[in-house]
Amino acid sequence: MSRKNNNTYPAKKMFRDSLPVLCAIFLAIVSVAYILFRSWSNKLYYERWKEYEDCGI
Repeated sequence: MSRKNNNTYPAKKMFRDSLPVLCAIFLAIVSVAYILFRSWSNKLYYERWKEYEDCGI
């Protein structure tokens, strides 16, 4: 039984050690995607209302 656990331990240890790095990469990708989406959304908003700028509304 102990021999079986010794064979799977390196795989579990590697997964456990790489999990924080994978989470950090995932958060970085999500953050960049959110920033790009917000800038794109703001650009569209200002493009839409640009013609009403002179009206005083």
